[in-house]
Amino acid sequence: MRILIIGGSNSLLKGGYVSGLAHSLQGYVEAEIVQISVGATTSLSAIGRLHETFNGQPADVILYEYGINDAGHFAPRPGGAESWLLCFHLLLKTAARLYPSAVFVPLVLAQQHHFSMAVQNPIYDAQIRAYQELALPYIDVRAWMSSLFLGRAPEWMYRDAAHYDTPHATSIIGALVAQRLLTLKAQNAEPLSSTLARLQTVSPFAKIEAMYIPAVNLQQFISGPTEPGHIANRLMQLDYVRMLPGSRLDLNSAMFPLALFLKSDPNHDALQLELNTPEGLSINTRVATRHADTETLPFIYSSIPLPLLWSHSLLMHYGASQLAVSVPLQAGGAQSGFDCYAPGLPGAPQRHLDFVGLLMLVQQ
Repeated sequence: MRILIIGGSNSLLKGGYVSGLAHSLQGYVEAEIVQISVGATTSLSAIGRLHETFNGQPADVILYEYGINDAGHFAPRPGGAESWLLCFHLLLKTAARLYPSAVFVPLVLAQQHHFSMAVQNPIYDAQIRAYQELALPYIDVRAWMSSLFLGRAPEWMYRDAAHYDTPHATSIIGALVAQRLLTLKAQNAEPLSSTLARLQTVSPFAKIEAMYIPAVNLQQFISGPTEPGHIANRLMQLDYVRMLPGSRLDLNSAMFPLALFLKSDPNHDALQLELNTPEGLSINTRVATRHADTETLPFIYSSIPLPLLWSHSLLMHYGASQLAVSVPLQAGGAQSGFDCYAPGLPGAPQRHLDFVGLLMLVQQ
């Protein structure tokens, strides 16, 4: 059984539920666990990771765990549930086209504050509705744990507000996931190709198509100083284009840029975003590009959902656009920024933007 895991930081914890899953499957099935998770970001980054890691090898299961992340980013915003649904449907389309024979299994975790089912959580409600409408075999850890412990989390359940603790909680979750995956294997659960067909009949975004474009394929549209880049650690390998101060990407397209993907490090500061559409949208703003987690980590792979820089919602008309992204000659001056992004560090040498890719949408 080849299991592709795409999720947030709970899927990356040392000794976390993924370790518990691998341990629980021993002796029942030969499992290969492929880890493409990335934390501190939204499901949009999962779309990038699916494209960037695809090598043609099929998967039996895609385990999707972004509930806590997406709730954190979308719940505070008006219309957040609709923005999440767009991200999820785009992700599901991507997964179905890359891995049509895989079974897609959402894993529903909960922040400590939302442990009890008595606590309202609109994003959770939207997620469960979406999974049920698509007949996805989701694993609702939140509901299961809340029922088991009568709505009161034991002291050993959470490491902090957003992460389950090791080894007890994560071992329980890992065993629960293993049990469900073995059951789905025995039942020959529905593949993503069938899920995609159902999605196209129920999704309000059925006529929206997405295209992920790696930065290396956009170099012909970049002027000024750039350098090719590659970085690797135990979790990921990334190719990127390093845009230095004075460089500029100009892209006129029949599509709209929903998200910009980057590899952020302590030398990131800001980019200048210029975006215009025939419908009258005109944006010119300096955007922070240093992810706050780079204060403790060498780099962070992430994405910036561009519409959330000027509105509360990702929903808009996705058509032709003129996009310019440049690295200013002068440091500082960021006027806007997405969650988790902070101003550049004073005196940081070698300012740059490590550009990984763009997610483009078109409304057919």
